[in-house]
Amino acid sequence: MTGQATIEHRETMVFAQQRRQGDAQWFVRVACNFLEPRVYGPFADELEAERFREGAEFELRKLLDYQLPTLSGDAHH
Repeated sequence: MTGQATIEHRETMVFAQQRRQGDAQWFVRVACNFLEPRVYGPFADELEAERFREGAEFELRKLLDYQLPTLSGDAHH
């Protein structure tokens, strides 16, 4: 059971990096402890990055819902 808690750990984060011209580029970092962290972007603005983050969280939850029973040996298909 403790293995499930560690598999479920996930994190998404929106962040900006300043460019030399003074404007910011927006990125989304997606991490889960059984997948390598990935950074997506640049996005045109914070709102676009936030929408991507929400979609990424949804897809990650779907993946975890499918993978947890398989990884824990509880698959009843």
